[in-house]
Amino acid sequence: MFLLLVATISLYSNAQFNCSGLTTTNISYTGGVQTVTIPASGISSVRISITGASGGQATASSNLAGGGATVYAYVNVVPGDVFRVIIGQKGMNGGSESGGGGSSAIYKNGVLIMVAGGGGGEDNTGNGGNGLASTDGGNGGSDVSTGSTGGCGSSPNNGKGGTGGNGGNHGEFSANCVHGGGGGGGLNSAGQGNGNINSGQPGGQGNINGANGGAGSLDDASGINGGWGWSGGGGADSKESGGGGGYSGGGGGPESKNPGGGGSFVAAIGTNGITASGKSDGTGTSTGSDGSGMICSPVLLTLPVIFESFTVDETSQGNLLKWVISSEINTSHYEIEKSIDGINFTKIDILSAAGTDGGAREYRFTDISFNQPKIFYRIKSVDIDAKYVYSVIRYVNRMQQVYSLAAYPNPAKGKLSIVLPQSWQGSNIRILLINAMGQVIMEKNVSSQQNDFNVEMLPRGVYLIKAFSDKKGEQLTGRFIK
Repeated sequence: MFLLLVATISLYSNAQFNCSGLTTTNISYTGGVQTVTIPASGISSVRISITGASGGQATASSNLAGGGATVYAYVNVVPGDVFRVIIGQKGMNGGSESGGGGSSAIYKNGVLIMVAGGGGGEDNTGNGGNGLASTDGGNGGSDVSTGSTGGCGSSPNNGKGGTGGNGGNHGEFSANCVHGGGGGGGLNSAGQGNGNINSGQPGGQGNINGANGGAGSLDDASGINGGWGWSGGGGADSKESGGGGGYSGGGGGPESKNPGGGGSFVAAIGTNGITASGKSDGTGTSTGSDGSGMICSPVLLTLPVIFESFTVDETSQGNLLKWVISSEINTSHYEIEKSIDGINFTKIDILSAAGTDGGAREYRFTDISFNQPKIFYRIKSVDIDAKYVYSVIRYVNRMQQVYSLAAYPNPAKGKLSIVLPQSWQGSNIRILLINAMGQVIMEKNVSSQQNDFNVEMLPRGVYLIKAFSDKKGEQLTGRFIK
């Protein structure tokens, strides 16, 4: 399969590259790894440019999401050289916070030659940090070096950008803290520090197959995740945003402070056929975006599958998925995948391709089996030679859950009974009781449908209930008053 996403690979035999007069193909993020093999056609050099994804938007803010950095290189090639391309995903949007953007990267014949850092998420305290031309990630907040950053255990570690290929630090580095955005992942490690489930989680470590963004904190019902990429962006807390993934990760947002962007990398001139290169910082954006780019070549490069559109709509029969293919060549089938968190996907069905003649076609699939109000979907297009590409990720958010947990009596004085769906009976279940500060004050691992908690000694207030089942990865929430 000849497909790239959000990268610029310009095939041109002249060492002095110029896109003028060449055919340009614009490429966009799809959530998967892409490969390009240099054909046996006399091409002796390529120009490659990649841009990291921006951070997400905070819709309640008028600040800017951090933009992804851009990296380019001129590379000498021979027929059969293979470029492996990983393009970062924009961090998820939130209200007062957002996820960090994933980084983008290029491998040549299995060797990492380029990384473009993702931007930090926008929040209501300031702009997300831009992806940086420097190999080091940006700091979260404005006073990291003084040690006065953050609202919990002030420390110079809070929100510190990664250096030397390491992941960025959590915004509130201590595991005792319950706020702060996750740090972006880097070459040598995921985002570092904290890990408290009630704060933003770290972005994944750089990987040739791509890495997940950090999950949003459990005290944020929206689950504002960092973007997928070569290294993942940090997840957001209910108050702070995630740092961008990069060669070194951007620092997560400390309490009431903004996050940093990820750092970038390009291999040295004279190695891996590189003859020239350059890097530039990202630019803040009011809308945010996945990475972007183009392919320029003397002739139009064939893309076996081009997703013209992909939508998911709520209907009375179920969640209706529709995708339009503008060019279908060498395609075997389409795999429908879904997720409850936008990160971990499961295949639920397969549709055979209608043809391989390059024509435009529309496909439809209705998912009648769903157990959460918010479900994410993507389509995996698989060629007859087993190469594949993903569509963009879409989701539907139904207003009501198919089932829920019950808590009684409510308000509670002594014993609180929590009743779970009958379908959860016998599965491995974890129940958390969380106070208004986001602290887990009780936790039980159970397997029965009804479970009792002694809440007599709890102070008065409103408490959050979270229940997790290993059966299909289901999660439920509720509240009770003491």
